[in-house]
Amino acid sequence: MILRGRIRLGALALALLCGPAAADDADRGVLSYPASYFADQRPNTAYDMIGRLPGFTFNDGASARGFAGTAGNVLIDGQRPTSKSDDLQSILQRIPASDVDHIEVIRGGAPGIDMHGQTVVANVVRKQQASTEWILDLSDNIFQDGHTVPSASLNFTEHNGASTFEASATRYAGFDDSVGWGFHQTTDVQTGKVTRQTAHTTGQGSGGAFTGAATVPWLDGVFKANLALQDSPFYSTATYFSDKGNRYITDDSVNRNAELGLHWNGHFGRWEDETLALERLGFSKDVNASSQPGDDEIFSSSSMTNESILRDTLRYPWSDALSFEGGGEIAYNSLKGLSSFVLNGQSVALPDARAHVEERRGEVFAQGTWRVSKDFMFEAGARAEYSIISERSDTTVSRSFFYPKPRAVLTWTPDKDSQLRLRYERVVGQLDFNNFVATGNLGGSGVTAGNSDLRPDQRSQYEISYERHFWEKGAFVVTFMHEQIKDVVDLVPVQAPDGTLFDAPGNIGDGRNEQINTTLTLPLDRIGIANGLLKITNIWNLTSVRDPVTHQDRVISGQRPQDIEVNFSQDIESLKSTWGLFYYNCWDEYYYRLAETQHRKTVPPYIEVFWEYKPTPQWSFHLGFINLGQFAYDNKFYDYAGPRNQAPLATIDERWIKSQPRVYIDIRKTF
Repeated sequence: MILRGRIRLGALALALLCGPAAADDADRGVLSYPASYFADQRPNTAYDMIGRLPGFTFNDGASARGFAGTAGNVLIDGQRPTSKSDDLQSILQRIPASDVDHIEVIRGGAPGIDMHGQTVVANVVRKQQASTEWILDLSDNIFQDGHTVPSASLNFTEHNGASTFEASATRYAGFDDSVGWGFHQTTDVQTGKVTRQTAHTTGQGSGGAFTGAATVPWLDGVFKANLALQDSPFYSTATYFSDKGNRYITDDSVNRNAELGLHWNGHFGRWEDETLALERLGFSKDVNASSQPGDDEIFSSSSMTNESILRDTLRYPWSDALSFEGGGEIAYNSLKGLSSFVLNGQSVALPDARAHVEERRGEVFAQGTWRVSKDFMFEAGARAEYSIISERSDTTVSRSFFYPKPRAVLTWTPDKDSQLRLRYERVVGQLDFNNFVATGNLGGSGVTAGNSDLRPDQRSQYEISYERHFWEKGAFVVTFMHEQIKDVVDLVPVQAPDGTLFDAPGNIGDGRNEQINTTLTLPLDRIGIANGLLKITNIWNLTSVRDPVTHQDRVISGQRPQDIEVNFSQDIESLKSTWGLFYYNCWDEYYYRLAETQHRKTVPPYIEVFWEYKPTPQWSFHLGFINLGQFAYDNKFYDYAGPRNQAPLATIDERWIKSQPRVYIDIRKTF
């Protein structure tokens, strides 16, 4: 069902034969792509189709508490998926391409459409005829050293009009793609002495997941229930070889999650109501150990989490050009965390080692969408959030926060191929409950304390975006965003009960970010590469914040200055195949602590080549050669003799690991 009662696109869908177009001037901001548009690719899933949309960059959504701020930028039959544990990409990968009637791209907004904070969303519209499909997917990753990481999934979908039943069972295997052989080198800056050790790392896990969902007509609307169960253990090792005795570092972790979601969408006269109830439970445990002659360390942590959400939204179409919506959300979140650190058999006191954190949060929101004319669309609204966060740890603290979050988007669409968007929004970050409890990474940054004196960062975002479509399958999008950031969350020194100083998450003042994002989708037929497609995404970030130790400007910890992705693919009809390559410039990050800075990067870039053969609509064979450049994971720690603003640089600790290429094989059968 195509955004029923929200956008009248029936005539648009009938008018399309081989590419996007607009049915009339009123629908300039909406482009529709029929299933035939993707025929050359022979897509397996709705996710494959999303990847071919010109100028569209998929967003899987954010991981955060609550429902409003976690949405991705894809709808399914006009609705956002109600599950938070089951990510959007996985949901789209379970929708067979044969079930998709067409995909709409809604740019800038439309009356009656909840854009969930996005300026562009795609809507996957499924066919209405009855269908039943089973999909078996088998895959394996074969690494250079011979170890393998197999996975398997079985998906079921039954679709009949407004009713849909879905189930998925998955046995998946996780792995760390940066493991292999390398070295661990320590340089004494004062004496110049260099100590070098051979290093070897491993990282692998296996787990399972089950998801199920039922969507049925009920009470003049549609009711959906979904269930998700996940279990994902992981085990990694790092060994540093030495004549004086090897150092062994292990990390044994497990994460378990369960989620139940209930969702109803229906009408009361001209009013549309959407009600959501969601319950999530989680458990995690991690044991991180380091052992070498004369030094044994064990850091253990565990936590139990709970999230309960109730949300209701009312929408009213005042006219074909004007609509309003409003509603509210209440949520309860809790975390019970416990951590300990044992050094050479002796317990070390940690700040906030045992913590019980609770959050009670309420939010109200209202917005209106007005089609001013055939060229202009205006959306404006605001959310107001009030929360009380209490913690019982070393101290008992209760704090309340109130944040108004206004938003406005003005869209100018002079023709169906061009659009200019202006956006202002106040975005408030969310406190990570794990930051309230001490954590440990004995193979890297060491022990990080918890900190109950945290405030969420607040960002005022000013954005301008221009989009231009051309050559039927081509598009160019450029976006500039300026962010003014208040209460930047980074690392600050805190004191343990025994007087020892630790680093901990904390607020370090105000900062800024300038971001330029460009996306080019370029069909290559005109230069002689039939059915060739090139997609390039480039994101620049220029951040600045005052360092709390040196009081000098620097980048925000963990912020990458540039991300470049290049995707090339070519559909070869005669061979019923698609081949292509993918390039990623990898990452380059800095982190700052009281007496240490960290530089983490990978070189050279990440490259993969793939070939996919689809002899029939029921069979698909995928072969990928992954990480052909064999990037090196380089992690340097610059350790000072004391606080960075007072003491000299003492040592440089470098961990350098050469990753392994791998072969990826996937076989998919539809029944």
